[in-house]
Amino acid sequence: MKKNTLKQNVLYIFFILSVVQLKAQSQANNWYFGKGAGLSFNNSTPQVLTDGLLDTLEGCATISDDNGSLLFYTDGQTVYTANHTVMVNGNGLFGNASSTQSAIIIPQPNTPGIYYIFTIDTRLRESDDDQGLNYSIVNFNSNPQGEVTVKNRKLLNFASEKLSAVIKSCVTNSVWMVAFSSSSGNENFINTLYAYELNDSGIQLTPVKSSLSLDVEDRRGNMKFSPDGKQLAIANMFSGLYLTDFDSATGLASNVQRLSIAGPNGASYGVEFSPNNKYLYVHSSNSSDEPEVGNHFSSLIQYDTEAADINASQVLLDQQGYYRGSLQLAPDGKIYRALSLAYAVGLPYLGVIDNPNAAGVAANYRDRAINLGSGISFQGLPPFNQSLFNELDIIQNSTDSKQLALCDGDTYTLKYEAVSGATYSWYLNDNLITGATTFELNIRQPAGVTLPYTENYEFRLDPNDGSCEKIGYAEVTYYAFPQASAGARLVQCEDSATADGLSIFNLNEANSDFTFADPNLSVTYHPSLNQALLDIDPIEPIGYENRRPSETLYARIVNPAGCAVAAPLNLVVSSTAATTGLLEECDIDDTGFVTFNLRDADSQVSGSSTGTPDINYYLTERGALLEDANELLPVAYTNSTAYNQIIFARVENNNACFAISRLELLINPRPDFTLPEEAFYCASVFPELETYMPDYSNLDTSRTYTYQWLPEGQTTPELQTNLPGEHTLRVTDVLTGCFREETFTIEEKELAVIENIEVTDASENNTAVVTISGDGDYEFTLDDAIGPYQDSSTFTGLLPGFHTVYVRSKEGCGIVEQEFSIIGFMKYFTPNGDGYHDTWQVKGISEFVQPGTVIRVFNRYGKLLKEINPLGEGWDGTFRGVNSPADDYWFDVLLEDGRVFKSHFTLKR
Repeated sequence: MKKNTLKQNVLYIFFILSVVQLKAQSQANNWYFGKGAGLSFNNSTPQVLTDGLLDTLEGCATISDDNGSLLFYTDGQTVYTANHTVMVNGNGLFGNASSTQSAIIIPQPNTPGIYYIFTIDTRLRESDDDQGLNYSIVNFNSNPQGEVTVKNRKLLNFASEKLSAVIKSCVTNSVWMVAFSSSSGNENFINTLYAYELNDSGIQLTPVKSSLSLDVEDRRGNMKFSPDGKQLAIANMFSGLYLTDFDSATGLASNVQRLSIAGPNGASYGVEFSPNNKYLYVHSSNSSDEPEVGNHFSSLIQYDTEAADINASQVLLDQQGYYRGSLQLAPDGKIYRALSLAYAVGLPYLGVIDNPNAAGVAANYRDRAINLGSGISFQGLPPFNQSLFNELDIIQNSTDSKQLALCDGDTYTLKYEAVSGATYSWYLNDNLITGATTFELNIRQPAGVTLPYTENYEFRLDPNDGSCEKIGYAEVTYYAFPQASAGARLVQCEDSATADGLSIFNLNEANSDFTFADPNLSVTYHPSLNQALLDIDPIEPIGYENRRPSETLYARIVNPAGCAVAAPLNLVVSSTAATTGLLEECDIDDTGFVTFNLRDADSQVSGSSTGTPDINYYLTERGALLEDANELLPVAYTNSTAYNQIIFARVENNNACFAISRLELLINPRPDFTLPEEAFYCASVFPELETYMPDYSNLDTSRTYTYQWLPEGQTTPELQTNLPGEHTLRVTDVLTGCFREETFTIEEKELAVIENIEVTDASENNTAVVTISGDGDYEFTLDDAIGPYQDSSTFTGLLPGFHTVYVRSKEGCGIVEQEFSIIGFMKYFTPNGDGYHDTWQVKGISEFVQPGTVIRVFNRYGKLLKEINPLGEGWDGTFRGVNSPADDYWFDVLLEDGRVFKSHFTLKR
């Protein structure tokens, strides 16, 4: 057997490694980040994942196998398996979820089942420990779910919050993992790159150091290699944005330059390169320290790294009220942007740069392009070995670097640029194309295939300088031309009263006549056939005003490949007398707004249309003419203008406009009146009728109303009744039929019954407490029925003698009264014949009150002078007909109820 030469062996190794390298891109096919957020790139369109367990504001990392199956992910502190459980020994890694790039995962070269997790810690407070740069090892050979077998091995005591990786050698598959720290590796100014080689022997603990001759204080921000490993971008927030060259053969960085950021958002955070290595994208912010939403602004900027003046090349792609965020190149060749509103206020969206290989706005940034479902994006996205994205653009159409759409019969040239000393090979569907050895390949659709038809091309460029083979691929799909249409006719309305054959059209209403329900086709309209074929001078389809009564435009029908045909569109204006309609409803909620069933107006607005027309209602006449979906009203429509609104009906026959009719929506107010809040009927006057009058002051006196009282059945404005309980009044507007019903309650009230009067008398403070019963609200007064009245039934400070208490119903049902007595003793008397205090007597005694009382008067020596008749005039101050001298005299009183009182009084002359 003939032996292989050394050259043959090397070529064979390059071939095998290039295949491995191509498949390795699938290692980046699954992303987990933020709070429960994730994406899968295993299909042509990214699929949202919501099964992740991360809850991280910044750092995260993910790794998949060469087939794109998830292996594990981490926030730098906890490692989770593909089954979303904590990996064996997977807690307590020395990363930090608040570190920009808290972790990066790199498979150990040529060592199946072994993965290195490099972690970066950070310090949130001065008192926090900072564990610096460490590595841990995950082993799948000892456990199919993986287990952490080596944990937190120290590389540096201190490092910036950033990590990146790129391949070193395509022969050995060794990888550089690069960190950014101080020259000593201890906490100090950050100015040195540390490149650690990871090869099949493991991590090499002696790094290659590159001093960058700068001093950085701000640790925050991302670091990224270009996919070809020749450039490294370093974002340091307020400490600046830097770009360096990198030699992947030696691990040394050189030619550092600072990039300026125009505008107010100068704190760089997210960085990423385009797949073609030419453009650098930066996500910068104003980095406000305020935690609230509304204080933050950020910019998305593109730099051309091949420009003579890179700073002058910057183009602003987006600027708005977002917080800072990471950028990450994905397997689909697009760059994704983390979006949030504040440090701890995320969003369920990612932004996307669709064509990062294109210059300026042609890169096509789409804001909030990916809806993450229940997942929330904050500032972080998972970093990867950037060499996974080192692919060549062989399509070079500034539209898409991976997918190419061609039309039936098209030819195309796939190509790259000529590289001195390089050799080239092309593959079709994984098969080598014999003789294709240049940097260009002419392709065309194979004969006899059914369209659409897809082919996959691969291009391999070997620089023959010891560096890695470079690969590009193109997925080429051939599409058939759209089905030809004989044309379409679009009929629009105008009012015959002002007929001139001119109207406005929504040309999109004719789309279905050209696409035949194919959702992949798009339609534009042009003034002429030639303009349609050349795709020039497209017409704005909504609101087009025809220039003559009969006009022909041309539709250009295009499929996703850009394959186009043209067909005529005839515009016709129907001059039909518009009709008017009226729908009336009562204002049930007294708001001026009511839900109408617009179908109730169909017969009014259809006019002379025959058959069963299609009728739709729109907010404005223009909306009806253009069939504006934003103005299309639901059948159950609530008016948007209170009490009265005009809307418009579009009447169609077979998709041809017959008429635009005016429909008035009228909301009629209900009669406005109020019933008494309180109403009473006095039982004492039964069976007399009481009259109850509502407040009709808000009724429109120009209108006619009917009245109905229930349960009486009376039809008068006022109610006359002697029935207590609920009473309902319905007032109806005779013209509109709108009515209002209100109910009030008549309560039956009674006169009070005085049950008892409890008296405390013969004291310094005589009192009376009145106890009553009765169904009502009552008030009290003494001795004068006119009042004043009080709510309290207690009276104090009463003079001796007889009093009358009056109890009055507050509801007007009358007054009851009762007399009572206060026993008391006169302090003095003056028997001088003037008619005032001429005799002394005990007060409060009558033939009904204590008539059996015994009263005796004594002089100061105890001599009995008089025994007084309690019902008589009293003592006149004489003893045996002779006036007694002025002096103090004593008495004792034995009341009929057994009480005894003794005291004295004064006789004054």
